[in-house]
Amino acid sequence: MSFFKRLKNIITSNINAKEGLGKDFAEYDEILSETKTTETVKNDKEKEYYEILELKYGAPFSQIKAAYKKLLKKYHPDFFRNNEEKYQKAVIISKKINEAYSYFERKNI
Repeated sequence: MSFFKRLKNIITSNINAKEGLGKDFAEYDEILSETKTTETVKNDKEKEYYEILELKYGAPFSQIKAAYKKLLKKYHPDFFRNNEEKYQKAVIISKKINEAYSYFERKNI
């Protein structure tokens, strides 16, 4: 049972135990439903990070690390110092690659 289901059960049991608190339960439902949407956003963000690293969803950390190194070698801004337009794009791409890798690195620890 997930944390949020247990929390909802605890809140429900406390409300049933004490009369007069049932009206406030709608507020807790809103809070719990908002939390579910943040979980969905987190999963969407994770899928986006896999796409940035050009990997299938659910790839192990060893593949993530290898893809990170490969892509950073390809898009590192220092390789594009002579062309300002490509340099700016490389900066943006390398930031996204670093953000994706740091997410998975934190998740792996």
